[in-house]
Amino acid sequence: MPNRKRNHSICLKLTDEEYQLWNSKQTASGLSKTDYLMKALRSSTVKIYSIEDSVRPLVHEIRKIGTNLNQLAYFSNIGQDERVKSEIHAIRLENEKVMEQLSDFLKNPKFSIKEK
Repeated sequence: MPNRKRNHSICLKLTDEEYQLWNSKQTASGLSKTDYLMKALRSSTVKIYSIEDSVRPLVHEIRKIGTNLNQLAYFSNIGQDERVKSEIHAIRLENEKVMEQLSDFLKNPKFSIKEK
């Protein structure tokens, strides 16, 4: 790292677990605390997502799938295997749709920050 005058400091509060994680990663890196933080800053990308509008409908769909799975367990336990088989296909299709929407959401953050 090039020598430079550092005029600013950052105070960071961590839990015991976070502090232990920081120390173990920083020590394993062999870098000073400052150099470790600078490397982490320079080589990371921060993605910001607008969760309110995009994820709420997906959470609702995932809950519906969970409810359907519980119903399938009940039907299976009372011996209605044919009903279970037909419902599994419907759940699989719904799950694939939700996963595709979630994948699209993750591919398109509101904005992304990466140092050049």
